[in-house]
Amino acid sequence: MSDPCMYSDFSPYYKGDTETIPAEAKKRGILKRNMLKTALFVLFAVCLLEGAIYFIIMPWTSAVEVSFTGLKSLKAEELGRGLSMHCGSRWLGFNTATAASVIASYGAVESVSVEKRFPNQVFVKVIERVPVALMFTQDEGKTRAVHIDKNGVLFNLNSTPAVSVPLLTGFDAEVAAEGMRIDTKYRELLKQIASIQQSNAAYFSLISEIKVVVKEYGNYELAVYPLHVHARVLTDAELSESTLQTMLLTLDVIYDLEPNVCEVDMRRGSTSYKVHS
Repeated sequence: MSDPCMYSDFSPYYKGDTETIPAEAKKRGILKRNMLKTALFVLFAVCLLEGAIYFIIMPWTSAVEVSFTGLKSLKAEELGRGLSMHCGSRWLGFNTATAASVIASYGAVESVSVEKRFPNQVFVKVIERVPVALMFTQDEGKTRAVHIDKNGVLFNLNSTPAVSVPLLTGFDAEVAAEGMRIDTKYRELLKQIASIQQSNAAYFSLISEIKVVVKEYGNYELAVYPLHVHARVLTDAELSESTLQTMLLTLDVIYDLEPNVCEVDMRRGSTSYKVHS
């Protein structure tokens, strides 16, 4: 008879204890969920703010950062000022086509590519013209020197060429502007000079001038003036490293025999010379 009484007295206490534990756990779970939601909301707000700064504010307000590669004679500061004047200083409004056109307007530029990279960078890759010769032109009554590349384009070079380049004279037109091309009939000569520069540019450090002697029907020959002798060498239009080598060796031999030589004729496969009268 005592067992049922003991069970009846213990049962309410046990039942009340089992109901109290889940209530507290539920309260703690709600608190944790609220804290997690708050943390996620703050994280989302921070990411949203950073995204707005990075994708909206920076492109509109940040000054564009321009990087140049391939420059040799041209100055990055000068090109940068030109881009700032024509393309603006903000990244979002920066027009790559206009920028490429501005850079290409410089005579010394052979080709250019412009690339924008988010959020405020612009990369400009420049390939400059390589001078193969020098010539004098008339500009507003003044004589000035301009360089020529292998394609016959005239351009100004702001620094001394890396290799020796010969002076070319005797062209049909003496008045020329930067960016113009010389007559197509002289393009082959320029390519020959460029080829010699690539193989052995030292030859042009021994030559002061190459004169184009225009003949009938548009043909031409060359008169080469070496530095170490007071004479000129007449040769055919074909110019090569072997031609210059033979020319210099022939001059050494002739000057040993006759130091009063004024002209050596090496045209059409034969050699003769004249002396000062």
